[in-house]
Amino acid sequence: MSEPLIPESRLNVTQAASLHAAMKARAGEDLTVDMRQVVQLGALCLQVLVAAGKSARTAGETLQLINVSDQVLAQMNVMGLSPEAIAEGRQ
Repeated sequence: MSEPLIPESRLNVTQAASLHAAMKARAGEDLTVDMRQVVQLGALCLQVLVAAGKSARTAGETLQLINVSDQVLAQMNVMGLSPEAIAEGRQ
C-alpha cells in the first residue's frame, strides 16, 4: 500500500494542475487522499477529484478521501458532492 497523497491546504484553481499531476502519477494503484490539511476546496479541484474517482472505479481501483474537515465537507455539500460520492465515481 502506498503512502497517502497529502494535497495543499488551499485547493483552488491555481492548484488544479498540480493535483491532477499528483493523482495521475499514482494511476494504476489504489489511492488514499489525506485531506487533513485542506481548508479550501474549489470547484476545479473538486472536479479533479471526481474525475479521479471515476477513473479509479473504471480501472478496478479505489480512491478514498480521509480526514476531511467539517469545513471542507460543507464546501463539498454546497457543490452537491460528498467524499463517498467521489470515491464511488458518481457526480
